[in-house]
Amino acid sequence: MDLVFEAAEAQAYERWLETPAGQSYVRESCALLDRILDFRPGWRVLDVGCGLGIHLAHLMGRGALAHGLEAGPVAARLAAGRLGPKADIDVGDAHDLPYEDNSFDAVILVDTLEFTERRAQVVAEAARVATSRVCLMAMNLLAPRTWLSHLPGSGHPFAQGMFLPPWSLFRLAREVLGPVPRSWAATPPWRGSKLRHWPMGNLWAVCSAVTPRYRTRPLTVTNTAAGASPPQPVAGHGRVSVLHRIK
Repeated sequence: MDLVFEAAEAQAYERWLETPAGQSYVRESCALLDRILDFRPGWRVLDVGCGLGIHLAHLMGRGALAHGLEAGPVAARLAAGRLGPKADIDVGDAHDLPYEDNSFDAVILVDTLEFTERRAQVVAEAARVATSRVCLMAMNLLAPRTWLSHLPGSGHPFAQGMFLPPWSLFRLAREVLGPVPRSWAATPPWRGSKLRHWPMGNLWAVCSAVTPRYRTRPLTVTNTAAGASPPQPVAGHGRVSVLHRIK
């Protein structure tokens, strides 16, 4: 069952972010986002499952136009209050995003997939509304620090999530998005380390290129010759895709 942060969970999460563990999480996840998400100032970035907006606040500081979607209205309201009028925060379902195709340059899902069972549908929806990037980030099932968060009394806000092994992110990206260019990175073993691909990193991230969708109408060919049959639509693919590769 999908988990929604209601008032109690959202407030507990807000308090946890002020603790040393929460501040360490913010530093690590934002640094990993910087390494994995290649974007330009002015890009429209959607954070699906934006929580309290901490990652959108970081991206706004780098020049992104911030948009967030959260299933819980309390968390969405807290995020909107933190980010101010320059960010758009919506309440909605990650399985059925309330946006048109190609609405955003990049879509990120940071610790969102751990709280949903239909992960493939969530990733497919993210790809539908993105024109260039889809970035998946999750807590690493193999990391010792991840297991510590499951201990009784840990107070970790993600303790009820279903933590994922790294290969599940690769499999999701491959099965849903196809053979597109992708890159990955993980949090380093210690603060200040330049190691990007640490298998036991507490957080893993995979960033994939996506192909924007262009819908076309069937082409009708008219024959003006006498006795010609009525116009018939010409069969076609109905979609043209352009691949944007990650540099």
